[in-house]
Amino acid sequence: MTIFRAVFAGLLLAFCPQINADDNWHQPAGPNGNWQVSGNPPVKWSVTRNENIRWRTPMPEAGMSGVTVWDDRVFVTTHVPIQSLEEKNAVTDILGFCLDANTGEVLWKVTLPGSAFISLAGGFTDGTVFAPVTDGEHVWFFNRCGSMGCYDFSGRQVWLREWKPRFKHNNRQAEPYLVGETILNVEVADKKFGAKIQKWAAPGVKSPNTDVPEGIDEKAVWTYLHGIDKHTGQVLWRENVGTVIHNTPVVGVTADGRLAVSHARGGPHQPFEKPAGQSLTSLAPGEEGRTLWSTEMAGYDPSFANHWNAKYVFGFRRGHHVVLDASSGTLLREQPLYTGATVWKWGSADRKWTKQINVSVKAGKGHPNTNQANIVIGDWHWFLSHNVHYLGRVHVETGVVEYLELPAQLMASRDSRDQDVWLWDKGHPKNLPLNASGFAVGDHGHTGTGWGHISAASPTLIGRYLFLPVVTGTVYVIDTERETLTPDALVAINDLGPGGETWTLATVTSAKNRLYAHTMQEIICIEAESRPHSEAEIQ
Repeated sequence: MTIFRAVFAGLLLAFCPQINADDNWHQPAGPNGNWQVSGNPPVKWSVTRNENIRWRTPMPEAGMSGVTVWDDRVFVTTHVPIQSLEEKNAVTDILGFCLDANTGEVLWKVTLPGSAFISLAGGFTDGTVFAPVTDGEHVWFFNRCGSMGCYDFSGRQVWLREWKPRFKHNNRQAEPYLVGETILNVEVADKKFGAKIQKWAAPGVKSPNTDVPEGIDEKAVWTYLHGIDKHTGQVLWRENVGTVIHNTPVVGVTADGRLAVSHARGGPHQPFEKPAGQSLTSLAPGEEGRTLWSTEMAGYDPSFANHWNAKYVFGFRRGHHVVLDASSGTLLREQPLYTGATVWKWGSADRKWTKQINVSVKAGKGHPNTNQANIVIGDWHWFLSHNVHYLGRVHVETGVVEYLELPAQLMASRDSRDQDVWLWDKGHPKNLPLNASGFAVGDHGHTGTGWGHISAASPTLIGRYLFLPVVTGTVYVIDTERETLTPDALVAINDLGPGGETWTLATVTSAKNRLYAHTMQEIICIEAESRPHSEAEIQ
């Protein structure tokens, strides 16, 4: 564990002393708040062949949330079931589930209402996109269609907040954080007028009227980080510079040991929140929501998780990697991502990787990385490329850039005696996000491979291994302790279900050396086999 991770974990434990980082994944970003935990997870499995799978629980409808784990409880959300494909364009309510972590049995479920249709299994989001948050006594579920609720561990409702969000302000980014007694959530400032200001009249249809009503402050319809009292659901504070919903704020620790949150503005679709740029806001007791600094950066596209440490804040702009001083917000350097790179590229003719050095790569196509699919580990910032199947990383000090071409998709064999098939360049031509009823739900990117214009799940670091899930249910496992990003760093490619029939936008989470995944059809618990099979079981 790095010094930063150790300090951050210590501060979080001071706020929530009951959290055990090895046993619980209590919020979307995990127990350390950065999608990184220690552990010795399974690195190879197959859902298709039921290898290293502890249990699988079918879900009644599609959902995108990561799986939250506390001791012997698992929490997750899905949409309410639809009876026909036409209904997918109107569903707003979601279900919050509690399952037994050891068996996958559903213990109870609750319904959270919604008031603004967003999408069902969209390529960027749906109502279920936020993972639940828990503190070991209560669990908070989030419906991106306009509600959040608090429940005890028996499923009894403690409180419910409802509001109508701005339509299309709904990316999977901006996931909530639990910091002490406060839940951080990005939402529109004025809940009454914010819902009336729509940049989109319907899915794919731009609204003819996006003007702010006369007499209403434009900033009232901005989205901001809010501090929500976890006990009552009341708003305690909100920051004052704005946070675009394309961005995932990330909590961390400053050089002088204070909790703070990194967040940003900018990106596509002409967001209201201006100017584009990066901010750091205090979470220290007594100064929650106070701006520590805010740096304007034209062309900044913060469609990513806003990783940082006590020294630097990281971002992307116009094909460059951005490094800012974490104490002052001063822009220190911008390092090009597409020139002078080292690439291990796959050759379809000779069926092997070849190393190329000091080359230009077309890995961005106007975007620096697949939305949100990035993570900072030590001195390296890892990301999925936008329009080619490259895993990339940039050294935050030197600017060295490395790429490794990965298979576009895994087609796992159903018989262990047969070899898995790796598809290169393009995925299976009939990829469909099938729900439990066999409907091909989804409204963007649902036939692709998970690269490109889509809000892919955040990768997770567990021990030394980086787990990278993409929408096809393909999960790449990378050894991050390799000195260079070579094909040898690719430890395994696993499946979360049959190729072409499986779809997911959920982060892989971890607790007690188990992995948890959520697809359109089921919740999966992955655990390495620890006992020998008997002859009868093998037969």
